[in-house]
Amino acid sequence: MAKVSIIVPIYNVEKYLSKCLDSLINQTFKDIEIWAISDGSPDNSVSIIKEYAKKDSRVKCIEKENGGYGSVLEYAIQNITTEYFLICDPDDWLAENAIETLYNLAINDDLDLVVGSKYLVYNDDNEEVYDKSMEPFCQVIPNKVYVDNIGEFAFLHVSPHSKLYKTSVAKDISFPKKVSFTDLLLYILALTNVKKALYTDQALSYYLVDRPGNSMTDVKPRIFDYHITVFNSIVTQLNQKKNTSDLLYTRMYYQFRSICRLYKNVSDVDIKRQYYNKIMNLLNLIYDQRKRVCKGMFYGSFKDKLFCRLIFNKITRKHFFDRVVL
Repeated sequence: MAKVSIIVPIYNVEKYLSKCLDSLINQTFKDIEIWAISDGSPDNSVSIIKEYAKKDSRVKCIEKENGGYGSVLEYAIQNITTEYFLICDPDDWLAENAIETLYNLAINDDLDLVVGSKYLVYNDDNEEVYDKSMEPFCQVIPNKVYVDNIGEFAFLHVSPHSKLYKTSVAKDISFPKKVSFTDLLLYILALTNVKKALYTDQALSYYLVDRPGNSMTDVKPRIFDYHITVFNSIVTQLNQKKNTSDLLYTRMYYQFRSICRLYKNVSDVDIKRQYYNKIMNLLNLIYDQRKRVCKGMFYGSFKDKLFCRLIFNKITRKHFFDRVVL
């Protein structure tokens, strides 16, 4: 019986899919099931999955109507029965010992979450660059079991790379449909249920950073819609939780800052007008949690703390927002 489910959300990635699936079926840890889920992919991805499923019974070929990345995660998380799961995007791949390493760490201390490091792989020359998978100011210590201060994990990178979740911590999460960046939503909201977690600085996955169509490098206007929808969903669900760490709200404040930076770099005046009020509404949403945001700002620099004070001040916030963002 499988102990770990590997979820592979698939849409228009036939060029990369075989490398991903090869890395999964060749894991040193064999007690896995691979949920290869086509989200209405119009290319040849389903045929590729079916070929792998013929050769390896652990590969499940699942086809569904297109609903976006979050719909795949929600479908899989609600239906898997294994104690743990991991997500591997189809243009990425895992180190051969990834599942074995993460699972053994989880089982040894009955962890709800194990997060590892990764390699960044650049498409033009296949250069592999080690990445600690954390923000520069993050103070999470490798190989330490965290029972308190789980909120500190919010400042590890939120992408699904090298993350093993206990399935139970994600069962109550609602995912918006037809949007990207729902890996942020999964990670932040799962942290509200995590009681024990560990970070390892072993690089266990490979992230293809700059492939064409990668949503992380795509700057089309719809990206703002995705970010705004996901931000609203996360904060709304955080507000419904009890005993939520203040650091999770601080992390969402930094996400707001990130959206503002994207907005500032847009040169199209019409797009700026279209999204101004929507981004201001994000500020209003996080403004209601300003005290909690500020409690977690001990991580930030003096500049970060000053920005926070000005953007959350009733008198200065709109003027400061316009000056900094526009």
